[in-house]
Amino acid sequence: LQILQAFEELSQCGTKDEGFLLDKFCDAYSLVFILFNSLGLAFKFAEMEYVAKVGNLVEASKRFATLENIVDVDIGNGTVKKQKSPSRDLRRVRQGLDLVRALFEQFLSSKDYSLRNAASTAYAQVLHRITHGR
Repeated sequence: LQILQAFEELSQCGTKDEGFLLDKFCDAYSLVFILFNSLGLAFKFAEMEYVAKVGNLVEASKRFATLENIVDVDIGNGTVKKQKSPSRDLRRVRQGLDLVRALFEQFLSSKDYSLRNAASTAYAQVLHRITHGR
C-alpha cells in the first residue's frame, strides 16, 4: 500500500512548468527495493544494483531539483551513457522497475505459479529490450 501511495503521489507531480521532482522520485523508487528483497537470493544482484542506483540519485537530488535537470545537464556534458552519470542511473532504475513489473506480471499470469519460470521470462523480456534498444 505504501508503494502504491508513493507512486500515486509521484504521478500527481510533474507539471510542465515544475518537472518531476527528483526527491519525490527517489522516495517512491526507494520503496521498490522491498520487492527485490522479497524475491530471495536469485535477485540479490539486481537488488544491490537497484539500491546503489537509487542511492546515487538521492545524492544527485542534492544538486538537481528535477529529472529534467539531470537529463539536460548530462546531454549538455555528453555524459548520458557514461558510468555513474545520473541519467544513466535513472535509466538503470527504470530498468530495475521494469524487471520487477515483468516478473510479477508473469508470475500472476502463469497457471503453475513458478517463480523460476516467471523470472526467466521476465529477464528475457527486459534484457531483450535493453540489448536491442527498445
